[in-house]
Amino acid sequence: MFARPGASGPPLSLLLLIAAFSLANQRPAEAHPTESAFRLDLPQGEVHGTVLIPHVDRRIPCVVLIGGSLSHDRNGRNFTPGAPPRDALARLAEALQAGGYGSIRYDRIGYGQSKPGPQWKGAYADEAAVAAAVIQQARKSRDFSQILVAGESAGAYVACLAAKSGTSADGYLLLGALCGPAESLYAYNFGCLAEFAASSPERQKWAESKARYQLALGRHYRPLLAAAAAGQDEFRADDQGFSLVVGGLARRREELADPPDELFRVLKVPVLALAGTADRNVPPAHAARIVAILNEAGNQQATSRVIEGVDHSFQRVPAGEDEQVRERFELTSFRRPYEAKAYHALLDWLYEHFPTPAEGYPERVEQVAARPTAAEPPPTKAAGSTDKPSEVRAASGPETDPKTEDTPQRLHLAPGIQVINDIGDAEKTAGVPTLEGRIGPLLLGDGCQAHFIDMPAGMFVGEHPHSTESLIFTVRGKWVLCSAGRRHVMQPGTLFRFGPGTPTGYEVPFAESALILIFKGDRLSKSENEFMEYLRGMAGRLEKEHAAGTPFLLKELAADHPAREFARRVNPQFDSGEAH
Repeated sequence: MFARPGASGPPLSLLLLIAAFSLANQRPAEAHPTESAFRLDLPQGEVHGTVLIPHVDRRIPCVVLIGGSLSHDRNGRNFTPGAPPRDALARLAEALQAGGYGSIRYDRIGYGQSKPGPQWKGAYADEAAVAAAVIQQARKSRDFSQILVAGESAGAYVACLAAKSGTSADGYLLLGALCGPAESLYAYNFGCLAEFAASSPERQKWAESKARYQLALGRHYRPLLAAAAAGQDEFRADDQGFSLVVGGLARRREELADPPDELFRVLKVPVLALAGTADRNVPPAHAARIVAILNEAGNQQATSRVIEGVDHSFQRVPAGEDEQVRERFELTSFRRPYEAKAYHALLDWLYEHFPTPAEGYPERVEQVAARPTAAEPPPTKAAGSTDKPSEVRAASGPETDPKTEDTPQRLHLAPGIQVINDIGDAEKTAGVPTLEGRIGPLLLGDGCQAHFIDMPAGMFVGEHPHSTESLIFTVRGKWVLCSAGRRHVMQPGTLFRFGPGTPTGYEVPFAESALILIFKGDRLSKSENEFMEYLRGMAGRLEKEHAAGTPFLLKELAADHPAREFARRVNPQFDSGEAH
């Protein structure tokens, strides 16, 4: 598992804040579907990102998402002034989660929370070093069986550079990837814009008003690339009174030294090249060109797929050329609906080449694609809640939410104040009965959450670690905490903490159940409904484990098992059978 990097400089590591609390016997890290944060300290900078894990209690394939030039942060947002909200990478991660795959995505250095370090120069090589570090750390996680890379546009180039440097993935998803020299990219993007503008006075007026910089690039990209090849770091030109200044030409020299089309030859594993028929950033035919190059290099595990009627981000496009061009350069294409067929094509390929033990939910993939794009993704509304925003609940007086299948009865006393009068009242809390006890959600905060477990008399759960820490308070009854073979009786009023990766076991050698309250310092669940769905699935999995021989009761252990011997010491009536 990954741990948080310390300030004193321990080995590089990711912080994976993965799962809500589960009392499973000797199972891998908790399988609750989560959206969790990580941090990675590198010479290139401080990298922050997000991990998504689906419903599963076995190791799963994980996809590392590497954003392209349109994706500045981990969610795929673009910080160009005036650009509409964009969340292409967040959607992709959610579609993967719905399909049963894990994902890791991160803010590019200089955006979001990721900050440049002393060795950061902004080169492709720097970005490749960051990508390589994330891939290497992901491989160390016990939660992931295989590590794949999804390179979005220029992210595919970065992924290939990382592979060339020695850090390869087990498979690659190349999304709208360029397969040609830098000149072909400039010609397709900006040269075509110059031709479009020259075709009519009205188009010329629009381009000069809305895409002046790109129009100038379209007229001067050849001398610009010549300047880069000559070793210049900046290019200047006058374009009919507009002063064109382009810096960062070192990246163009990197492309000349390692042409994108030739760089694909380093990939020796399964590859899917995915494109849209209406991509105006990269020619759609480049997907098939990637496969041809890989085949020529001896890789016969490459496939291409082109999705009809979508653009570079796999968003649907209008029918007319004029509108497509204008939306592409004004970035209003970001508001267009995403196409679920692209996600399904990607998942179908993954199912064939990298099967996952996690259950897939095709209807959720459709929901991810259908989510509105005109604003940031809205928070999931919990079952039983009202349509009122949380900040105005109880603004005019106390309000009560009744108990539902997924939520407890809650009192909104005042704005920002929620009350559960008695977490031990099963009539007013929602919960799922499992072999680990009755488990249910209580409160979801902006950055924390709490739930309960009512552990039955006679229960046994062997020591197992969790990837996130918890604070656990005993509300009712007595039970036994076990760690490193050492046991301690817990009783009402007892509070304990376990740290990430610390194995703990849970035993109830008493005649009454024990109710515990679990606090998480991060919000790991999007909604109570999601948490309850997870619990229902977990209940079935535990039954299967029990049927296969995993003990969940003290009476199922050998008579001389340490748990039973300790039970006799703390409960003289244990052997009477009342507690097991």
